Amino acid sequence: MTARTHQAFNAATIPLIAVMTAVTTVVTMFVQIPTPTRGYLNLSDTMIFFSAYAFGPWIGGIIGGLGPALSDLINGYPQWAIFTFVIDGAQALIVGLLLKEFKPFNVIAVSVLAGVWKVFGYFIAGGILSGWGPALGEVLGNSFQMGVGLIVGLALFSAVRKAYPPLVRLGNLGVKASA
Repeated sequence: MTARTHQAFNAATIPLIAVMTAVTTVVTMFVQIPTPTRGYLNLSDTMIFFSAYAFGPWIGGIIGGLGPALSDLINGYPQWAIFTFVIDGAQALIVGLLLKEFKPFNVIAVSVLAGVWKVFGYFIAGGILSGWGPALGEVLGNSFQMGVGLIVGLALFSAVRKAYPPLVRLGNLGVKASA
């Protein structure tokens, strides 16, 4: 971890992580579109992308992994929780580590790459838990969920970044490390 990352983890970030994890859990639970394989599509990607953009890889990864995993536990999908924690946390980590400048092409390219990871991760997890046929059936829905999450997450981050400029100090975007 860099010195800048160490500065991001302090006592003040614990409430931030707690609140954002709770918000992510609620947002994930709020909109649920059932799928034929007894799962559901949700807005978790919105908060995963927002958290990675706003707070960087490590804080975003914690929020992105914990929020949706808690939603799985609360909604009666405990078998998915560990997969969700790893897959969604890694999605935020990928975005946070690779995205260094707030330029639309960079944001979209890195987010799509992280989204491909998520769709692949859930395909593997679904194959293990439900079989390969149902897992293959979820690829289109997971891709759609990722696309919607990218659009809404980017719009949310852009609005919050404009309304509250100090937000960029927490993540990587728009701040150059001092020498």
